[in-house]
Amino acid sequence: MNAGARRSWARTTLDREVNLGATDGRNTKVVMLVTVPRTSATRGALEGMTRLEALKTMKMAMFRLIRDTDFVLDCRRARTAKDLVDAYEEACSVLTGEHLRKVEEEAEMASRRGAEFSGVFAGGVASDIRRRWPLYKDDWVDGFKSPTKCLSATLYMYFACLGPAIAFGGLCYKETSGMMGAMEYLCCQALSGILWAVFAGQPEIVLRPAGPQTVFIIELYKRCKSWKIDFLVTHAWVGLWTAIFMLAIALSDSCAFVANKCTKFTQDIFSLFVCVIFIFEGLKNLFSYFDNDEYSTAAALFSLILGVMTVQLGMWALTLRSSPYLNTTIRELTADFGLASAVIIATVTAKLCDIPGLERLRLSSDFEPSMQREWWIDLSSGNKYIPLIAIFPALMLTCLYYVDMNVATLLCNAPEKNMRKGAAYHLNFAVLAILVFITSLLGLPPPTGSLPHSPQYVLALSDVEEFVVDGETRQKVMKVHEQRLSPLLVNVLVALSFVVIPVLKSIPMCVLFGLFIYTGITGLYENHFWERIKIGFMEPRLHPPTSYVRHVPLSRVHAFTCVQIACVGVLWGIRSSPIALTFPIFIMALMPLRVLLFKKFGWFSPEWLELLDANTNVANSSADDDYAMLDDRRENEWLTNAKRTSVSNTASNFMEFSEFAGLHESGPAFGNAASLHAHTRSDADGMNLHRHEPTQMSKDNNISHLHNTP
Repeated sequence: MNAGARRSWARTTLDREVNLGATDGRNTKVVMLVTVPRTSATRGALEGMTRLEALKTMKMAMFRLIRDTDFVLDCRRARTAKDLVDAYEEACSVLTGEHLRKVEEEAEMASRRGAEFSGVFAGGVASDIRRRWPLYKDDWVDGFKSPTKCLSATLYMYFACLGPAIAFGGLCYKETSGMMGAMEYLCCQALSGILWAVFAGQPEIVLRPAGPQTVFIIELYKRCKSWKIDFLVTHAWVGLWTAIFMLAIALSDSCAFVANKCTKFTQDIFSLFVCVIFIFEGLKNLFSYFDNDEYSTAAALFSLILGVMTVQLGMWALTLRSSPYLNTTIRELTADFGLASAVIIATVTAKLCDIPGLERLRLSSDFEPSMQREWWIDLSSGNKYIPLIAIFPALMLTCLYYVDMNVATLLCNAPEKNMRKGAAYHLNFAVLAILVFITSLLGLPPPTGSLPHSPQYVLALSDVEEFVVDGETRQKVMKVHEQRLSPLLVNVLVALSFVVIPVLKSIPMCVLFGLFIYTGITGLYENHFWERIKIGFMEPRLHPPTSYVRHVPLSRVHAFTCVQIACVGVLWGIRSSPIALTFPIFIMALMPLRVLLFKKFGWFSPEWLELLDANTNVANSSADDDYAMLDDRRENEWLTNAKRTSVSNTASNFMEFSEFAGLHESGPAFGNAASLHAHTRSDADGMNLHRHEPTQMSKDNNISHLHNTP
């Protein structure tokens, strides 16, 4: 190539992946060779800049292309040179002018869509139906378009729902003297889940009898026992009143208040509170074997080992997705089916070791309630004052549902989740009210939108791209396979579990307790509150590059976190106190508490509060200050010029970046989509911006390498 006369570039796909020195250890499949005259850096938008300034500007511009657009994904799909250039031009169009702000605003609006006050009776429910009905057929068809993702998400959520249902059922059986147990929990999961998949506005929200509802049932039983009234009849009347109150909320569009006023402050506290319940109950039950004379020391110790094994295998499978081992297909399959594999491996291990006295899952061999009774509850039996007594507990349960269900919907529809079909706050709440009514008449626990299962299920249905920021692997959701088939299959499998009860009875309870812990730990991953707790134990220079860390004084960050910790502590204290029945009121009080503490008392400036309580993904804010260090006008101008040029000039502009992108000490510029983020960001910090010594070939032809995994 005559590099001094013209620019040239070539792109090739290797027969097999090779190691070209990517910093994250991943191999290279696609190689791009670029030759660029040195004088090209002084033209156009970069005119007047030094070589270092031009390097910073172009790298940050390309970083924005990759972080805020689908440029990498489009490059992977490119089959011709024109496809590659078209991908570049489209990405430039996304970032220039007002388009990027418009996309961000639309993403935020999409997360709140369906959460407006219509001012008309049942207007919100009608609006949700009008918006979701045209997509109803697609909800079913889309499940068949992605069979692998559908199957992996189905098996993942099947075990994630089956374990807690059985474990919470076992806990409820013990605390209610056998009035309600695992059989009722499994029936509730199967019945409500199947109906939810068919009739719900947004079926991706996981419906199941959850931890807070179990706590409520146990406390209600204790009150009924002390008041000497029938528990199941009282439970049925509480469910009836709760369904009426919930239906009134849905028909009056009142869900819009939580959807619009519930900030990350409340969402993160409630999410962490639920995760702590899962972790605490799992650990408490695992260690309870050591205090129980029914189990030998060997059985107790082996139960602990199996529980830890389940957690560790699940976590290992989850982290394998971003590791350099095996190939991409095997890594994805292992990560998707990891939890199911962990349960199977732990169960087989228990069978092979055959430790005597190991607690197994307790289920009735016949399809019947836990106690001798009819399935339908006779509302006319019991004390005549039960209908009136049930009103107050029903109000408490309604408060719990009001926050629980809407927060789960908010978290699933957060902008970073990339859900495109829109939420259905009012319709979902109305359908849930009907399901609460049905399950209560059957003597089943009431279902709810589950945390952290719902956001985890959305992620399981997603195609994600991973990238590295400051050595930390982050994920970006590219597409969510929004469908009804997988939610239906999950609960059909739960229903079929009654057929294979002998197989389920072979699962050790300690394995299910390990599932509790796994669910709680993974639920913390995307919790901003948890991220700020970890900051308190970090060396300041190693803090993550989030916007609030850089713009808010560290003392205020810790103060904000301490307030949230205190709120979780209060909720936990109330949960463990004699007034546990009223804990839903304190959950609702978190929303006005935020306004009272942070706006009325002025503990935080509006700017600080906006950063600390922003409804944005932690990963997406990692380079905010890098933009401030550079000239955004020059970046946009450079991208705009690229967009307006001809195909050949656009390729030249793209090659202009490539020539600069290779000038750093690590050798080749990019290893894959993940390391691309890390390289562009770390080099833009101005810390590693010095040239490496080129080979003789690159000295002659000024060749840089840009390689990426397809």
